[in-house]
Amino acid sequence: MKYQEIYLKDINNAVKTEAKLCCYIPDNFQEYCQNRKRRAMLIIPGGAYTFVSEREAEPIALRLIGEDIASFVLKYTVGPYKDEKVPLLEAYTAILYIRQNAEIFHLDENKIGAIGFSAGGHFASCLPLYSEEYLEILGCNKEDLKIDIAVLSYPVISMKKELTHLETRYNRTLEDEKLVRKYSIEDHINEDYPPTFIWCTAEDKLVPPLNSLILAQKLLENKVEVELHMYPHGVHGLALANEITNVVEKDVQNWIIDAIRFIKNH
Repeated sequence: MKYQEIYLKDINNAVKTEAKLCCYIPDNFQEYCQNRKRRAMLIIPGGAYTFVSEREAEPIALRLIGEDIASFVLKYTVGPYKDEKVPLLEAYTAILYIRQNAEIFHLDENKIGAIGFSAGGHFASCLPLYSEEYLEILGCNKEDLKIDIAVLSYPVISMKKELTHLETRYNRTLEDEKLVRKYSIEDHINEDYPPTFIWCTAEDKLVPPLNSLILAQKLLENKVEVELHMYPHGVHGLALANEITNVVEKDVQNWIIDAIRFIKNH
């Protein structure tokens, strides 16, 4: 495995922040995988856009590379955001870097997805929708910023007060009604949205599970492939739901197995 940390401002001078990308890249070996092209996932931890959760970062990356999926953890700038473009510019810069280096990293450039948790799930859910706003800034085309699959873990989807997590809403929108509408993802789903895997728990008291249900409904209405798992028990922020990530919920632990199956099938 190769590991490297890259400051995004060193990739593209449009980025002015200290955001970085932590790269976990399986090696190719002459003995058995000399010419292998792998899938890659951009991991976006949660934290209400207030902090970047470590529990939803490296443990997820290590689990994915154990299944031969290259993993890239985005350590993004947290809010409140005076410039609403900051986090998405960082994410699209990361996606562009991954895709432009697909040959070096032994990746299939048509199998690059995103996995997000909680507010990171909201962040990841934005990526298929807003890339056109960043093409000129990054000097690329829409295909360069494409997300081929999305995995959303107990995600915030809506910015509407009756559905959202209020701290996430404030940090992302500063209560600007235009941004509330823009970042209520359920209202912007279209037939071009990528195949999406969603999981949550019915007992989640921080992010209403209705976020996941409403998103699944909108995806179905637009004939987008979706797989939804709602587990009856478990608090918010389970990550791997095991001892590694410090909150154990045995009945939920299979989510990562199902998600990996979903990723490999697309």
